[in-house]
Amino acid sequence: MLIMLLVGIPLYICATASIPLAASLIAKGMSPGTAFVFLLAGPATNAAIITMVARFLGKRSAALYVGMISLCALGAGILLDWIYLRMGISASATLGTAKELLPEDLKVIFAILLLPLMLYGIFRREKECSCPESH
Repeated sequence: MLIMLLVGIPLYICATASIPLAASLIAKGMSPGTAFVFLLAGPATNAAIITMVARFLGKRSAALYVGMISLCALGAGILLDWIYLRMGISASATLGTAKELLPEDLKVIFAILLLPLMLYGIFRREKECSCPESH
């Protein structure tokens, strides 16, 4: 967990990119808690954010920011590993099985229910954009 913390803190990675990376690390055998440390520390801290916090709020605030994120990430990672251990769940064995939780018919029903909402959002946005501004 400490290694993933040290890798994740200075790395410039967004939450969207870190999720598939963490999933692949779990598939390769990394514990879920260790991957979670990376998921928390990576997007929340990077060299640019630390520099900006230090510049505008001071070095003490930057150290406190990184320290609190590190402590919270490590605590959450340890807790997650403990939960997996207590429940007897193997993360690598269950990886990729979420698609089998719902029956296929229910997935189709939800897709059909979601379609009108998506169309409403698209047409509403086009209607708002085509209106002239009244400034």
